[in-house]
Parts: sequence; structure tokens; C-alpha cells
Amino acid sequence: MPTPGRLLYLLCRDLKRGLRASWHDYRTAPQIRRYRCPDFAGQRSEIPLHLLTGQNDWLLALWMLASFHHFTQRRWNVIVHDDGTLPPEAATALREAFPELRVIPRAEADVRMQRLLAPFPRCWNYRQSHPLGLKIFDMAALTRSERFIILDSDVLFFARPDAILDWVETNRNESRFIEDVAEASNVTAEQAQTQLGVTLWSRVNSGLCLLPSAAVPASFCEKALEQTAILEGHIWRVEQTLFALCASRYGAGGLLPRTYEVTLARHSAPNATARHYVGAVRNEFYAEGLPRLKSLLLPEAVA
Repeated sequence: MPTPGRLLYLLCRDLKRGLRASWHDYRTAPQIRRYRCPDFAGQRSEIPLHLLTGQNDWLLALWMLASFHHFTQRRWNVIVHDDGTLPPEAATALREAFPELRVIPRAEADVRMQRLLAPFPRCWNYRQSHPLGLKIFDMAALTRSERFIILDSDVLFFARPDAILDWVETNRNESRFIEDVAEASNVTAEQAQTQLGVTLWSRVNSGLCLLPSAAVPASFCEKALEQTAILEGHIWRVEQTLFALCASRYGAGGLLPRTYEVTLARHSAPNATARHYVGAVRNEFYAEGLPRLKSLLLPEAVA
């Protein structure tokens, strides 16, 4: 039973974000639990798709995965990294929707990563201090492929992601990211150059990443954590900054087309392939994104 304080918080939140977002949060979002991934005529991709999720975001992750599978028309090797809060019912729901999906429990990951990061104490300390540390370290270390994809739970797809499929099918050994609305690195371009010898890519957003495993070495992350002031900035930007530094050092790649959106506008562009609904516009995930996708992913719900 929610406490009076919790009920007051929810009421204030819903009044602030509006009826449309609240309606689709409460009514539409849970319906994705009925989704079952089609076989897509046996079409499969061997490239792993990694995501980090937990108690607050797993329903969003189901919508993200369903939209990605729908518009790519193939099944993917999905690996879910538990941020330490993923409930058993969520893991079950994810596996029911995607039978081949694998969940790495936080406790299991901690044991494995403590050993792998033993030579890199700064990496381990950061990983233990913030869940996003699992995203930068665990995914590259625990993947079973030379290349992999990362998607955040709050990304939705609205069209066939040709740039992603091209990267997958042409075996490109390069890094790709979506472009952020503004520069959000904890390290300036000048600092990256003088302290690490890296020409920093600008406006990297790590909500969607296409990466070679070799592009994210823990040894370089350890150096960045030691030799820059990266930890003095916003803690939730450390992981994204490390991705930008690693990819810039690796050299090959760049930003995806702007149809892969990060925007603070209320609505996506008409030609948007995908949108990362960052915190400032998270309500639009419900108000805009879910109504657009419901009839495609859950046609029986609108029959």
C-alpha cells in the first residue's frame, strides 16, 4: 500500500506532466507485457544487443525492444544487465516476450567484474558508485562478440533503422552514436587533447551505441579516470564521457544521422527513425511514443 507521501508525489507528478502522459503510463505501458516476439521467418542477427535496466525502467525496455524488433524484422541476441533493482517478475516478463533473451543478475556480474577489473581500481570504484558503470564496463567485457549494440530503455523506434542494419551487415569495425542536443562531456576537448592525446568527438549521446569491443578498453578508462577531472562533473555523465573518449581514441566512426533523435522538443520530427527520450522529455515517451506504436506492436489491443 503506497504511503500518503508517495500518493502525494504521484498526484503532483501526474498533474505536472498532463493527462495524456499519465493515461498512457498507467493504461498503455503495462499492455506491452502481452507482446510476444514473432519468428520473423527465421531471420536472426548474431550481433548482441545489450541494455541496462531495473525496477523503474523495465516496462520501457520492453517497448524499446519490441519497437526495435518490429522495424528490423529479425530476432536479436538480447542481453539484459540487471542494475541491481530488476524484480524477478520483470526478468520473467522479458523472457516471455523474448524467449532467447539472457539476463545477467547484478550479483553474478559483480563477481565476474570484480575479477576482470582487479587491475583497474578506479574503474571498479566508479562501477560500484553508480549503476551506469555497468554500461561502460560490463557490456564490453561480458559480450560474446567482436561488436555489439547498446540501447537505453528509453529509446523508441518508428522506422527501419537502416544505418544500424548497414553497420551490422557490412561488418564495420567502427563506433556510432546518436548526437546529443548539446555538449555533455565532463572533459573538454582541450583537456582530452592535452591530458590524453585524444581528439574528442563532440555531442556524443550513449543512449544508442554501435561499438567494437576493442574500442572500450578498461586500461584506457582507468587512465582517463586517473588523469582527468571526469569524476568532478555530473556523475550520470561519466559513463557517456568515457564512451566518447574511448571511441575518439579508437578513431573509426562518428555520429548517426539526425533521424536518430535526441531532442527537447515536444514532438519528434516527422522523419524520425528513433528517439531517445532523455530525462527532460521522458513524459513524451508515454504521451507521444506509446500511442504511435501501440497499434503496430499490440494490434489486438486496438481491434
